[in-house]
Amino acid sequence: MFLIPYKMETIFTRFPIANAIIIVITALMFFFTAFGFVDDSVFESLVLQDWDLAQMTGSALLHGGLFHLLGNMLFLWIFGNAVCATIGNIAYPFLYALLAVFASAAHLMFDGNPAIGASGAVNGIVGMALIIYPLNKLHCAYGFSMPMMGIFWKSGKFSTKSFWMILLWLAFDILGVVTGGGGTAYWAHLGGFAFGMTIGLMLVLFEAVETYDPTLMDIVTGKKLEHQTYDLQELAARTGEVKYITPSESTSDSKALTSDVSVGQGKEPSPVLRVTSVIKKQNVITCFFFNDGDPIKELSVQSDMSVIAEINPARSLERRVNGVLRLKNADNENLRDIKLSISYAVGNRRITKRLVYHEEEKRFTVSEPDPLAG
Repeated sequence: MFLIPYKMETIFTRFPIANAIIIVITALMFFFTAFGFVDDSVFESLVLQDWDLAQMTGSALLHGGLFHLLGNMLFLWIFGNAVCATIGNIAYPFLYALLAVFASAAHLMFDGNPAIGASGAVNGIVGMALIIYPLNKLHCAYGFSMPMMGIFWKSGKFSTKSFWMILLWLAFDILGVVTGGGGTAYWAHLGGFAFGMTIGLMLVLFEAVETYDPTLMDIVTGKKLEHQTYDLQELAARTGEVKYITPSESTSDSKALTSDVSVGQGKEPSPVLRVTSVIKKQNVITCFFFNDGDPIKELSVQSDMSVIAEINPARSLERRVNGVLRLKNADNENLRDIKLSISYAVGNRRITKRLVYHEEEKRFTVSEPDPLAG
């Protein structure tokens, strides 16, 4: 029987490079020790046995078997990528090491047996995910066999809110502590999880991170997040939502939105930017989009009002790459109807679009296409 997650839906505003590096280093450490490239004395010096900082952090790099490694790295990939993208690649490695230390401390206080593995630190990341992404959709795969009931093998997939699965795993850890463990460092799991939740709460309470989905604090306080997500297939056949297209094309022409125009066919390069999500939280509006057309470069955005506007990536936006447009009121007042100018380079031309954000409808529209030859 197995029940494993394989994807959590969340919004990435940066690539989680630091988490990927930690996974690679941990995997290399396992294979180097397994094939004898690392001396046994080095391995033994990192096993968690005492209140030694090298052991409390280094034990997270050691694993007792391939499945032990794969299980921890799978959870770290799913939840660690989201946490890393939220808090940033600089802070994330220090946070991960700190989680490993607190998980090790819990194990030393309540268990004391020698231990290895990253599961304590990984559970800390999962604890942070419970605070920051409790309602995000988590996709899982399952498989089981019940020959006594005529079920020799059944498998499938399902999705649910992440907090249900996280609480289920937490219940298993608590059960493991109550029943005595069986060789698993359950106290490290619980210690890391508790500290991860604490860090997550602090980050959310002090607004140290930007969140684009309801957090646990939003749920507890009843705070609503105004979030409009667009289905891309429906968007291609609808008008009104933001569609930045070349001036020669009409915003009401759905064919222009779905066409694949390329320079190789002898036509002008044509970006097709589609909004996938518009999120309003207090005095910040975040618009996520992706380029379904030809690459563009040198993006810039300006507002006619006292609004701080930024767009990323600004240097270039390749085909099938996501971008984000963020608006913040400099006077910390509610954002109302906002007029913007977005410009970008297409080939040898400079294109400028006039956009309007409609507060009541929570959407963008193109007002007056205004091409500027560059």
